[in-house]
Amino acid sequence: MTRRYDLLVIDLDGTLLNQSGDVSDRDLDSIHRARDAGLEVMVATGRAFVECAHTLRAIDHQGWLVAAGGSQLVDSVTGETVDRRTVPRDVIHEVSRCLIDDGHRVLILKDSHRTGYEYVTVGDGEMDPASKWWFARIPARVRHLESLDQDEHPEDSLRAGAVGCSSRLEPIAGTLRALLGERCFLQHWSAVTESAATGSSTHLLEVFTANVNKWTMISSHCQRHEMDSKRVAAIGDGLNDVEMLQNAGLGIAMANAGHEAKAAADRHTNDHNHHGVAEAIDRIISGEW
Repeated sequence: MTRRYDLLVIDLDGTLLNQSGDVSDRDLDSIHRARDAGLEVMVATGRAFVECAHTLRAIDHQGWLVAAGGSQLVDSVTGETVDRRTVPRDVIHEVSRCLIDDGHRVLILKDSHRTGYEYVTVGDGEMDPASKWWFARIPARVRHLESLDQDEHPEDSLRAGAVGCSSRLEPIAGTLRALLGERCFLQHWSAVTESAATGSSTHLLEVFTANVNKWTMISSHCQRHEMDSKRVAAIGDGLNDVEMLQNAGLGIAMANAGHEAKAAADRHTNDHNHHGVAEAIDRIISGEW
């Protein structure tokens, strides 16, 4: 049977990871079978490298990682940044000013391969409980700054934003969209929390440089390796998966996906608690999809 796809891209939260944050044995076996069938497997996530390193080890991932929502391409074996899209300083300053003025703690993700640490937080606002929980459970190196003037690596920022109640972040997102326009790519959506992998009222406000999403980095990878992007199959569930589901040769949305992701996809599979990744891979390998 002729293989239709060369690259299989898999999201983590809400897709490969179940409600408990684990990879099921069936999904793990399906990834091994995909590799055995000749598919290159790539992971694409909103997380930074250190935030998903344990999952990469669990699936024995030796390939590429699209990290931080598409702002970074990482060699998952060495942790080295291969490609990146950083946020301009003026955008970081505007985002930080709006968030700090409203009492939020600003979270700025750094290129740790260049800086030696993952995050800086800025301001004296109270950190959201979801952020406290997240930083307590992952080995991220975090620096707390009183102001942006103390930032030693302003040129290495991959993302800026905050975590908080959706009702507080939504108006700020609107203000920043009007203020920054095409200078940035902004997303405002549900965060992973201690009690919810999807659908939480705690939200992320994430600001990237313009034209950054998972697909732009995947497409850039395909161009470098002279790969037809129509021979890419992608599986995801969230708002930050929409572009890759729309543009891949085969976009597959999980049953638990948001309506934007479902609308963008060509096919739908089971949910993340019932081996949706394995079901999709089975159909790809069999040639049904």
